[in-house]
Amino acid sequence: MRIQNLYVLLLLLLSGLLTAQSVQLPDGFAAERIADNLNPVGMTIDHHGRIWIVEKHGQVKIIENGEMQPDPFVTLVVDDFNERGLLGIALHPDMDSHPFVYLYYTVPGENHNRLSRFTANGNFAVPGSEEVLLDFGQLNGTIHNGGAMLFGEDGKLYLAMGDGAKSSNSQKLDNLFGKIIRLNEDGSIPDDNPFYDTLDGLNRAIYSYGFRNPFSMTKEEATGRIFVCDVGGGEFEEVNDILPGKNYGWKEVEGPLPIGQNPPADYQDPFFFYPHDEGCAIVGAAFYGPETAQFPNEYEGKFFFADYCNGTIQMLDPATGQRMGDFATNIERPLVIHTDHETGDLYYLARAGLGGGSQVDNTSTNNGSLWRVFYTGSGAPFIAVQPNDVLVPEGEDAFFQIAAFGSQPLVFQWQMDGIDLPNDTSSILHLTNISLSENGRLLRCIASNSEGSDTSDVAILSVTSNHRPQPVIELPIAGSSFRAGDHLQFQGYATDLEDGAVPTSALTWKIDWHHDDHTHPVLDPTPGIANGQWVVPTFTETDPDVWYRVYLTATDSEGLSQTVYTEIFPELAIVDLTGPDSLLVNVDGLVRPLPYSFESMIGIERTIEAPDFFTDSLSLFYFEKWSDSDTNRIQSFQTPENGLALEVQYEEIPLGTGIGLYGEYFNDPELDLDGVPVMSRVDSVINYNWGGGSPAANIVPDDFFTVRWVGEIQALFAGEYTFYIRSDDGASLWINDEQVIDHFEPQPPIEHSGTFFMEKGQRYPIRIEYMELAGGAEIAFSWSHERITKDIVPQRQLYPVTNTASVRGEVWLDENHNNFYDLNEEPLENVTVLLYDATDTTLLAVQNTSSQGTYRFDFLPTKLFYLHFLSTPTGLDLDAGTGLQASGQTPVFDLEQGEHKVLNVSFYPKVNAVSENDFFEKMEIYPNPASNWTVVEWLAKESGESVFILQNLAGQEIKSWQRSFTAGMQKIEIDLSGLARGVYQLQVISEGGILVRKVVVM
Repeated sequence: MRIQNLYVLLLLLLSGLLTAQSVQLPDGFAAERIADNLNPVGMTIDHHGRIWIVEKHGQVKIIENGEMQPDPFVTLVVDDFNERGLLGIALHPDMDSHPFVYLYYTVPGENHNRLSRFTANGNFAVPGSEEVLLDFGQLNGTIHNGGAMLFGEDGKLYLAMGDGAKSSNSQKLDNLFGKIIRLNEDGSIPDDNPFYDTLDGLNRAIYSYGFRNPFSMTKEEATGRIFVCDVGGGEFEEVNDILPGKNYGWKEVEGPLPIGQNPPADYQDPFFFYPHDEGCAIVGAAFYGPETAQFPNEYEGKFFFADYCNGTIQMLDPATGQRMGDFATNIERPLVIHTDHETGDLYYLARAGLGGGSQVDNTSTNNGSLWRVFYTGSGAPFIAVQPNDVLVPEGEDAFFQIAAFGSQPLVFQWQMDGIDLPNDTSSILHLTNISLSENGRLLRCIASNSEGSDTSDVAILSVTSNHRPQPVIELPIAGSSFRAGDHLQFQGYATDLEDGAVPTSALTWKIDWHHDDHTHPVLDPTPGIANGQWVVPTFTETDPDVWYRVYLTATDSEGLSQTVYTEIFPELAIVDLTGPDSLLVNVDGLVRPLPYSFESMIGIERTIEAPDFFTDSLSLFYFEKWSDSDTNRIQSFQTPENGLALEVQYEEIPLGTGIGLYGEYFNDPELDLDGVPVMSRVDSVINYNWGGGSPAANIVPDDFFTVRWVGEIQALFAGEYTFYIRSDDGASLWINDEQVIDHFEPQPPIEHSGTFFMEKGQRYPIRIEYMELAGGAEIAFSWSHERITKDIVPQRQLYPVTNTASVRGEVWLDENHNNFYDLNEEPLENVTVLLYDATDTTLLAVQNTSSQGTYRFDFLPTKLFYLHFLSTPTGLDLDAGTGLQASGQTPVFDLEQGEHKVLNVSFYPKVNAVSENDFFEKMEIYPNPASNWTVVEWLAKESGESVFILQNLAGQEIKSWQRSFTAGMQKIEIDLSGLARGVYQLQVISEGGILVRKVVVM
């Protein structure tokens, strides 16, 4: 017999043995493998010490007293493709009295996730006990489902929801994606949730928002504080301290808020973050604060988190937010961390598998394992993985292996039958050319260092003169090809020199899907069959460097086995993607620049996502369609036999060149925006929170100030825009002299909105007025459109206007005809005010007075004007008063550059006014102002006929007609098309007299 050491990596490739000692821990710590062959995604530990393992394909398994229970707690049918599946678990905090287990999973065939509650009876779910608490919204893709769950110290259930593959979900409060939601134990919504009174339906469950894929969540037992690890996009990984009502930024902000960037509403910076040159996916979250601490004092209260990509578990001081370095390294894709609060041990799940984040890798693995990390108190060796018994035919080689922890250097001494094997000091023992005389030998290994030693269990070497059986694979034929969706067959047999034909019961099949140098199980080892089939999925690994390897293992009557395999390969086609040069498109979850060409398995499902929009220095480019005329920017297709060519096409929208709005700041005790501004400047955007302070210390007061912003706003797209102003105190908005928002009054921080239609690329006059009474001061001006997510109106679409003139004033009812606005007299609301160019009597603009009787025309050039006031819309029959001619017109006035003229006018109550004649009552004209038509409606007291005459203000007849009628409500439509803009008189002549009404044509 020869004893020799081989290069460890080569030996691992040959034997498939697991090396635990590659995991590096601090001195005095050791790790023990508790379970393997897992497809893990979650874990929790109850107060009895039972470990609950969540497997992605739908099973919950329980480990009790260190042993995996033979049957699962429950098996669910789930959609486990890519990042879907059974994803989260929480146990009721009082399991003894309320034995409820909460599970979060993807419902097969329904494209949504679900939260259900199950009743536990010991280590099993009561059959039929599933109670569906919530079914969530339709998913936009197969990634970013979140799934972490826990009960807070308040007794409420917290559930982390990913953005569902649509990043814009996270900033919207009309859905639950990208949120932390908070529920009562029965799935109902607590009425003290932060948005309970402002949102409707299930959205009242939102506790905080702005997350991408919050995969891990834990709480600090001493304080109840909840930390969430949010897997980042292209820049940062985050640890977030969860606070009610807060917005954690995604996708507006990733990582810390950049200097100079305005934060979104309710924004909260991450508690801790790190860039992607230090890792790529933050997972696992656990505070170390058990009832009985096992770790040294420096670990008490610390927060542990893992990075899936670099294989580390790291520590963070939650008191300072400072990273304390690595706790464990060289873990094969750590996923979940959990502290056993009873024993003080730390557990982690390593998913292993392919790695790389591919769809196949994400879907499933059978390489996962559970490890217990504990403190030994010294660097003395501890053997974590024991050697296994080995049976070999004479003349073959045998391998034995252990895994150990301890201070370096560790020295390994293998013994056979208690006698040292002199030349072996590795944790792996390789015995060559075994003879029958070695049958029954006992092997063990002693690991030692300067602080002590540990001896492994004994493993038995069994040697036989028997020969291994010879399996033969008949199907599939080696080197044959396949397409996605194909039904493939396997078939084979085996013979044995001693036994003859090997029975089917001694055959075991296994199928692996190979990608580059990684493997993924397709058919787990399945004994007792001679043939079968499998279907090539249409959703599978997209890299063309893939193939199937089909294994057949035969075992003879003595227990010797032999495995053979055959390989088959995919048929490929070319997919060509073109579009704007260097545009980044998402190809099956990976970002690629155009043009991009790739090989694809025929029949495989591919998903190409083009961005909503992109920009260059001059234009916004908005997605229009693909070259096949599909207007859905997400293209999903099965790769055709002859390949595919797709071009993505964009509509070019020129960006504005604005620099902001011109702001005038007033020291304004009366809050009327009157007088001379104490400060003027151009503000790039209107998004300020001055708190209790001032916009400019020592210039603008902290309280009792007002601001007027004026300029122009330029539309990006045609259509109706919704404008929002969030302010403390009040604010009003005018666009094109139309009041869109009117809340100029004391108020707490609150948002109001209004709508206005704009044409693409057109600029409209805009005015925003803001008042600050006392206390906090803030204002934010945002917009949204069917093609624009709600956002602060950007600087480029705002243009300041500084040297234009304006005319404004008030209209009141002068009850006593004294031409003074007395305290007991009322403002006149809804008076129509018409602005005319006095040089050519062109009607320029029309507006109605506000509830305070005010009007205002801005952005006027330097020229001659006059105003015409109509009291008709007020419903009162009035005479022109102060500042007005009998017709309701003002004298002509001249505006100079930058002048802001004030013209206050009044109306008198008509003496002995008769508003109706003997035949007519309740005459109304609408719409008024009108454009192409208007309607006259009245109540006729009795039957008769009238003459209707439409005249201009000079008394010239435009058109006339006669109308017979019966008693009752009457209605006629008047055609105004072709008439010039201006004011007209409608005379209604009947036996009872003459009625005159004014009609404004726009």
